[in-house]
Amino acid sequence: MGNCSCLKCPGENEKSTMENFHEMQKPSLKQKLLCGDKKPQTEIQISMWEIVRLQSVLRGYLERKKTHIINRTKSIKAQFSSAIPDPLTESSPQIKPKKQFLPSSLSTITRSFLKEIPEEDIPDYSTAASRATLAKLGPYKIDEPFPENEPRMKHNPVELENGAIYIGEWNKNNQRHGFGLQLFTDGSQYEGYWIKDKANIKGRLVHDDGDVYDGEWKDDKACGYGIYVYIDGARYEGDWKNDKQNGIGTEYWPDGAKYQGEYLAGLKHGKGKFEWADGSTYEGDFKDNDIHGLGVYTWCDGRKYIGEWAKNKMHGRGTFTWSDGRSYKGEYAEDKKQGFGVFEWPDGRKFEGNWYNGNQNGVGWYSTTNGLKKKGEWKDGKRIAWITE
Repeated sequence: MGNCSCLKCPGENEKSTMENFHEMQKPSLKQKLLCGDKKPQTEIQISMWEIVRLQSVLRGYLERKKTHIINRTKSIKAQFSSAIPDPLTESSPQIKPKKQFLPSSLSTITRSFLKEIPEEDIPDYSTAASRATLAKLGPYKIDEPFPENEPRMKHNPVELENGAIYIGEWNKNNQRHGFGLQLFTDGSQYEGYWIKDKANIKGRLVHDDGDVYDGEWKDDKACGYGIYVYIDGARYEGDWKNDKQNGIGTEYWPDGAKYQGEYLAGLKHGKGKFEWADGSTYEGDFKDNDIHGLGVYTWCDGRKYIGEWAKNKMHGRGTFTWSDGRSYKGEYAEDKKQGFGVFEWPDGRKFEGNWYNGNQNGVGWYSTTNGLKKKGEWKDGKRIAWITE
């Protein structure tokens, strides 16, 4: 992801010479999409899918798999897209419903005895993916000591009520308490600290699909600082709360793309910066995983938009500049020039007037390179009359 955010440079063959108040030609740009579509006026037809692909990739991950022994849910990961859809017809991917893996919780169970089993009878629940990840990670170690002073004891491996196997420390109430390893029946495994039958403090969870979370926990949920690494190489490093990204964090993608900023309840929310592998960047406000508010988008070819955004589109007031010196300053609606705006060329020519749906529309003023200014009327980007006052 992130490798197609750069749009092609503005067209070099624009009809920019206007003599004797010849009809002004609307500048055109060519947009670089994976599908190869070319559309006029595309400096305002931003492929916001590129901006939100990062949102789609980790958005499903944010509902990270819980570690209740029976009530442990697994997030449904949004997959990397193989192509960028037309931004005019496609919306952001939707989060798939969360699949509940184990529907009940063992933390409320009172055990009168433990079902111990010999080590040679421990079932192999692992998957090829989880084994590969474990081999890569190596043994798990915790540097910080267990904070509880309650007496702990060890038993032989114990088969729990849901079929999972626990190997580790217990308290006198037959609750997992201290350091322990739990093997889930789906092939996942958690290794770390437990307090009164719940994962707490610090631990590592390797999922059956090879993903891994290593970090802080509170009552069976990722809470505090943690690192989540996906089987494809993407990863998130930062703050968590109730199994969701919350606070400050950084996401990395295998192609070199990166997002760093604020999160709220699993969504990008607040200030953030996204950097694509091709060098394009966006820095500014996010709301509920969308670009929303004030921000600066810079293309790899030098084009830049500074201004207001609404739900991943330029919306409100803003300034768009090209590397060749052209600029537009004015109002936008749904990614298109709409309202009053001023378009200037580097040779001194200027159009000041009304726009609609990306085109000059209504009354406007055109100025030549020598400063001569004339009033006219435009419709759908074409001048239909000069107005003599």
